[in-house]
Amino acid sequence: MIRVELGGIYHFGIYVSDEEVIQFGLAPSRRNLLKDSDVEVLATDIDGFLAGGFLETCEFDRKERKKNRTPDEIVEYARSKMGMRGYSVLYYNCEHFANECVSGTAVCNQADRVRDFIRSLPVVDVYLAKLPEAELGEVLSCDLRQKEIDSVTNEKVKREKYFVWKLFEYALQRSLGLKIADLKFVRDENGRYMTDRAEFSFSHSKGALAVAVSRNPIGVDIEPMDTECSDSLARRIMNDSEYSVFEKLDEGEKQGYFVKVWTAKEALFKASHTGAFNPYAIDTENGGYKSFVKSVDGREYAVAVATEKPEKIRFFENVVL
Repeated sequence: MIRVELGGIYHFGIYVSDEEVIQFGLAPSRRNLLKDSDVEVLATDIDGFLAGGFLETCEFDRKERKKNRTPDEIVEYARSKMGMRGYSVLYYNCEHFANECVSGTAVCNQADRVRDFIRSLPVVDVYLAKLPEAELGEVLSCDLRQKEIDSVTNEKVKREKYFVWKLFEYALQRSLGLKIADLKFVRDENGRYMTDRAEFSFSHSKGALAVAVSRNPIGVDIEPMDTECSDSLARRIMNDSEYSVFEKLDEGEKQGYFVKVWTAKEALFKASHTGAFNPYAIDTENGGYKSFVKSVDGREYAVAVATEKPEKIRFFENVVL
């Protein structure tokens, strides 16, 4: 078993020869464009494995060597896993794989370092899903959220609140490596949920769910692009500058502009953690957000994301709950 240090994190592999090093994914610096779901067990030559770093050989004590597979068994096992997927930087990464090949046990001795490294990276991730037709499932681990859902009498709203929380659970695990059962939540005076381990925002509208997670203040809002508007409604939510743009547009363009301004104001408000929502007072012309048009279950939605670095937003669409 060999390894190379790159950016404070070790990349592990099984050395067969200078022409064959079997590893779960390439070194971190070479797989940045891949999603975890696309990472697989593969073989490269030694230069491809090292990616410019320095080779280190793993040494085992006598007790460990007695328990380990023989060299031929290690190579046979590693080769049998070629093409395997299921990579998880926290729960089954290159070190888990290499140790499993050698000893039969998938362990990662640098798990804490990996977690700290991941949590230090800038994250602005947005997850989109359609509202499932299924009934509510298991009781949520967050008592506050479960009590809120139990108090709702409208079945559609109840399902929206339940499933957007399930999407939140998935987003926290996928982007920040956090399990929702390990977090403590409180609600502020305006009913917003908060935890000291992450920043997040929810939105649900007309069959679509949106969740944004980050380490910095974040706001998200989603609304169908075909949402009806009127001049009187636009005048109530837009400031003078925004309304001046709105009234000069063709009738076919007004609706889209209205929805984008509305969602932007909602997202900026959520990111600000301020008290009452006053759309007229929120200026969308000062930036701090980015607007998108996304398709959810065949319907177009405006999605606004308010964040300090809107150019860093990643989307995960069509999540199945």
